[in-house]
Amino acid sequence: NEDMRYFTAGHFDIGGQQLYVSRTGFTNELGFEIYCDGATTDHLALWDHLIAAGTPHGMQVSSTRALTMRRVEAGILGNLTDMDTDMTPYAAGLGDFVNLDKGDFIGRDALANADKGRLLMGLTCATTTPGAGNIVRDGNKAVARIRMGVTSPTLGLGIGYVHFDTPGDWIGRELTLEDAGGSHHAVNIVDVPFFDPERKIVRGIDRTIPSGPVT
Repeated sequence: NEDMRYFTAGHFDIGGQQLYVSRTGFTNELGFEIYCDGATTDHLALWDHLIAAGTPHGMQVSSTRALTMRRVEAGILGNLTDMDTDMTPYAAGLGDFVNLDKGDFIGRDALANADKGRLLMGLTCATTTPGAGNIVRDGNKAVARIRMGVTSPTLGLGIGYVHFDTPGDWIGRELTLEDAGGSHHAVNIVDVPFFDPERKIVRGIDRTIPSGPVT
């Protein structure tokens, strides 16, 4: 259904089965999520139908590894991996979603009194893939640690999320990553998402995929 807009959902007939479909996803790609109805859904028949319908259009089966790469490229945060229960929305870069004027809610007072500085940002590296727990240094001083790192096939770079010890003007800075073996690599601190900040791809407005680093 080409009229199905981003973040809409409904029940659709797929291969003779009524299933709930939403125009959402965890990769920021133009795609759909299909919700099955437990034991009443014939999952094997659904799989066969999707493969048969998609193969002529070049559809391929992939894994959660590809999903993880794409969701990091898209700046989508994973709970308890990239962010945790000790991190406020402000620290995670999600402060724009907090409305302290909406009335009372659980945690409102704590957020009102919390530091509004951002601690979680993006990082790119041309010489290695950042690994979770790797230290990031400003000169000789350890200032941050990697939360998540992947190789971005789109950008041809190692990318990841980096959590700083203190807020600061980190975006735009070139720092040093110390990998698990003790080797040092130059890294750049960037905002996220790593490309398509206007979310044009997932909304179907512009499907242009970058072929290299975005400047």
